[in-house]
Amino acid sequence: FFFEVFDIMDSVVLLPFNFLRAPNLKLQIPYKLLRPHPMIVFTLVFLSYFLIFSGVIYDVITETPSVGGYRDPYTGLVKPQAILPGRINGQYIIEGLTTGFLFCVGALGFILLDLASKQKNRNYSLLMVLAGTILILVAYNVCIVFIRKKVGNYLRY
Repeated sequence: FFFEVFDIMDSVVLLPFNFLRAPNLKLQIPYKLLRPHPMIVFTLVFLSYFLIFSGVIYDVITETPSVGGYRDPYTGLVKPQAILPGRINGQYIIEGLTTGFLFCVGALGFILLDLASKQKNRNYSLLMVLAGTILILVAYNVCIVFIRKKVGNYLRY
């Protein structure tokens, strides 16, 4: 019975193609269009990577404040707060931008590791491996600090 429903749906979907034919077009690819430089494409993709992982879409939809504040129990003054504690699914704008920056730093570390594998000069390759590894470790550890700040005892026994 389950497959008979799909057979009926297939026949309904394919019905117009029994009497309609696609035109035989001979389209030429315009070779005079300028292709952008690969670094421009990389920059646009990397910028969109930063914006998406920063949570800009979430910030626009929920109208998130840029920073928060908490009342100091000793002085009674309101102090600024950059990380929204206790809510893993909420963020301030500055927190999202900082996290997106850290993700980009880690991505640059992986890009450096990839470029180091294609490098002919051994000293330069070693320097790129060292720089890429440091960028990845820094980005990972700072992100773990952010998560611990948000979720109390994260990864602690």
